[in-house]
Amino acid sequence: MTDTPQPGELDLDDLARTRRRPPPANVRPVPGKLARREADALLRSYLEPPCFPEAVRRLASRHLLVLVGEEEIGKRLGGLALLSRMSLAESTITVLSPASTVAELIGATEYAPGRAYLLHDWIATGTDPGELAALARELAELGSYLVITRDGAPSRAVEVEQPWAAPDPRELFDLCLSTYNLRAGVAPDTLVKARHRAAELPTPAQVVRLAAGLAPGAARTGAARAAEEVAAWFDTKPAMREVLAAAALAFIGPLPEAAFEARLARLDPIWQAHESAPPAPPGPHPLISRAGGRAGFPTPEHRGQVLAELAARYGFWLWQPLRAWVRSLTAEEPEVRTRAAEGVAALASHALKEARAEFLEVWAAGTAGERLAAADALSYMCADDTSPPRRSGWRWSGQPTPPAPRPPPWHWAATWRCATRPTAGGPCGGCPTVTDRPRPWPGGWGRTPRPPPRR
Repeated sequence: MTDTPQPGELDLDDLARTRRRPPPANVRPVPGKLARREADALLRSYLEPPCFPEAVRRLASRHLLVLVGEEEIGKRLGGLALLSRMSLAESTITVLSPASTVAELIGATEYAPGRAYLLHDWIATGTDPGELAALARELAELGSYLVITRDGAPSRAVEVEQPWAAPDPRELFDLCLSTYNLRAGVAPDTLVKARHRAAELPTPAQVVRLAAGLAPGAARTGAARAAEEVAAWFDTKPAMREVLAAAALAFIGPLPEAAFEARLARLDPIWQAHESAPPAPPGPHPLISRAGGRAGFPTPEHRGQVLAELAARYGFWLWQPLRAWVRSLTAEEPEVRTRAAEGVAALASHALKEARAEFLEVWAAGTAGERLAAADALSYMCADDTSPPRRSGWRWSGQPTPPAPRPPPWHWAATWRCATRPTAGGPCGGCPTVTDRPRPWPGGWGRTPRPPPRR
């Protein structure tokens, strides 16, 4: 249906237009996890292309399949759909890094029995068919399955490669209308014109977005409009420096324009250490508002949608310099550090495992400013009663999960403990550490917080 990546996976859409530098040898991206319910939600309106039945048969027999074809024709969702047809001991899908070589897939990747693995937008070159055959045998012995997707034409490894194609756009359009009940309230002639328009669109993602746009405007919330605007901008394949500017604002905005530009300028050399790319196009940024001398998004909803798209579409080549820059913000003044922590908490709503492994745990084991940033991020996660990571924030802090729906005052407890019960070793002497995290208030969860009694 669509080739938009999911949280945890790593995407290199810009590879064909810019010259990449090899990643540092000591950097290993964290594999992502995709729960079965998340995969089922993505596949709700998935339309199988004509090549799908043959691909199911080949994956079931070989345990390894490489989907090959043009960009944005639905290879990623095709891989998810194929894996969902396999008999598995564990329904969670592990998403591997596209920078992995065949040697790393064979010798440095631990496969569990009866599991599913997806590697999207693989960038390995000069693949030896014999090595892929060896990998297929290893997966078969474990009863596990791996689907790899890559752009381009079939190679010599024809035994494990499957040419892929997009589904019929008109059939996909009809399926979306039926699945999401989008025909209600729409004039028949409008549906006919939209269906003709769908037949001319180059990618399944654009067909799905066209169908979704037929929903009555009154039923669309601000978040829905922001999601459409942000996704449409990312669909244009913007220059990576434009993407980084939007990413930086998602972590530290809104800020005075001069302050934002100063922090953004610090990101450029970090990016240049990993990339070689043309300069950003001149003119205003489509997603950044500079009204009143402050840099921010047009609406508050844009921030979450930008983070969602970043977590979904991009991987190592964007996140490696970006996370190095975000981690460095803990040395800035309190306002910037707090906004960075808030950005990490917002990211956790879309990529919880990555937010924890790449930011929270690193900060919690670091300097005083980093530990304060970790505490701030956890307080934002726990204070948001509507955020899925809220209860995960409690579990990470080592506390019993409080009863819902009332959000307990974890951030007050953290602030109080930091100020009144110092821990040894930190420069400020009062920052929570990994082994000295805030404890529940004596009165129990859900009661009015009060300071611990003096002893």
